[in-house]
Amino acid sequence: MRNGHDLNHPAIALGMMLRMDRWAKDMMIDRDRRDQQDALTGTVTMPAMRRFVEAALDLSEPMGPGVALLAIGIDGLDGLLAQYGPQLADAALLGVADRLRGGLRTHDLVGRLPEGFCVCIAEALSAHAQGTAERLRQLLEATPLESPRGPLTLRCSLGLALGRGPGSSAEELIGRARAALAAAQEAGGNQVVTSP
Repeated sequence: MRNGHDLNHPAIALGMMLRMDRWAKDMMIDRDRRDQQDALTGTVTMPAMRRFVEAALDLSEPMGPGVALLAIGIDGLDGLLAQYGPQLADAALLGVADRLRGGLRTHDLVGRLPEGFCVCIAEALSAHAQGTAERLRQLLEATPLESPRGPLTLRCSLGLALGRGPGSSAEELIGRARAALAAAQEAGGNQVVTSP
């Protein structure tokens, strides 16, 4: 319940989705504009992601659903690069980007990080965000990537950070998610770690 409304009601969910689409338009984030797209994966650039996260935080309410930020890294990407070269590593990045876009709501935003990807899930409750993170981890592992070397199973680590309310910082939220990602990878990978 939020402000006396059932968040699972279809009309409420549709309203939230339309609001997120409006946010993207208001922030001049166009997933098809080249200056806001990563050249390799087609995901949004970090400057575009920061603007989106900042606006989502500003529009979130201190007591309602917040903003979830996932940082996602492909476990063993450096090994793929060293063993098979940049073409296979690029194919892995493209495959993960496609699977992320296919596994999220249309109004969630996928961006590129130096170590992988990030996903902004606005209007998210903690349990929803944690469930989404684990579902994405399983999806990425369960869907092998077709490659010249045959099917390639990818495992990913995810760092999750939650924020809410005006005055919160996109940079801080992204930093916390990236730190949680590093902790997940240091703990052996193929897991989700939530930032405190």
